[in-house]
Amino acid sequence: MSQEYKDESLHRILCKMDPDTYPSASQSRKAIEHGRLVVLRADDYCLPTSTSGGSTLDSTISNVGIIADSSITLHDGDVIAIRSRLDNGSYPQSCTKYVDPPTNIKDFLAVENPVLFEDDHIAIVNKPGMLDCIGEKRNDLQSILPFVLRPPDNKTTKNNPSSQYYIPRPVHRLDRKTSGCVLVAKSKNAMRQFSHLFASRQVKKGYCAITFGMPTPFDKNNSTTIDGEEYSIIDYPIDGKDAVTLWRVVQTVTTKKYGKLSLLHCLPKTGRNHQIRRHLSYCLKTSIVGDNKYDGGGDMAKKTRELGMFLCSNRIEFVHAIDKSNVSVEIPLPRKFSALLELDRTEVAI
Repeated sequence: MSQEYKDESLHRILCKMDPDTYPSASQSRKAIEHGRLVVLRADDYCLPTSTSGGSTLDSTISNVGIIADSSITLHDGDVIAIRSRLDNGSYPQSCTKYVDPPTNIKDFLAVENPVLFEDDHIAIVNKPGMLDCIGEKRNDLQSILPFVLRPPDNKTTKNNPSSQYYIPRPVHRLDRKTSGCVLVAKSKNAMRQFSHLFASRQVKKGYCAITFGMPTPFDKNNSTTIDGEEYSIIDYPIDGKDAVTLWRVVQTVTTKKYGKLSLLHCLPKTGRNHQIRRHLSYCLKTSIVGDNKYDGGGDMAKKTRELGMFLCSNRIEFVHAIDKSNVSVEIPLPRKFSALLELDRTEVAI
């Protein structure tokens, strides 16, 4: 970095040094935001005299380079280098724009089997709790997807090449605190067709929740049998719209610390906002452990909020909208579920 650029901001330096690549301040700022530049401090490196062996230079940049941001200050002798991501089978950098994945990708990859199903049209992923499906500032599931999924095969997209570069997006959403199965579309056609499946209630989803207390099953006139199991029916409008949830008690335990807790299996027949959370709290008077919005704010409820919410979408089933195959995915519950139910347990109620 020569003295003529002293005290200049990086995005302006880029425009002056390489106006063909960065013809405007907006484009140079985007390059910085996307992590495409690295600064090598003059005091921290010594470039090889010959760069015929590219790996030596690459190694130097990787070891001592500082990924540039808008606040970086340049000094005399510093070198600006361009970064790019090597092809690893995921969506190319031309699609993601960013070189690096979001920092919260580590939380996604830490869950058991983060990618549960994938073909050229859709994927089903295992969203961890405390992650928005669609949020802001790359702090969401949607921003992670291009770095963990593969783009559709060329043969699949030969009649519509642009679909190869469609950024994968969730077809539906789970609450931020809810973990589990999320269906993802990998093309505009898939998004349209699978959105129709949800709108026409052709997607079956199953949830498990741990609640305070033990809800009392309804009478036979307000229940139904599915796969040999009897489910009680909650038919209670939400926000002025019909809302139906089937539920049954899987297990109830008594713990020394939190009292009686129940594991419930829930089958929502509609998809209203916070439907299961509201139905269990309003209709059964047994709120979900860790649900600070609907837990009533009691002393016991407040003690468990730091544990996160115990609601998991552990099953999804549908007929594939494009190839007409039967798709069914079921995942084990997060380890924290069994840990809570086993915590200082004193007795089990069947």
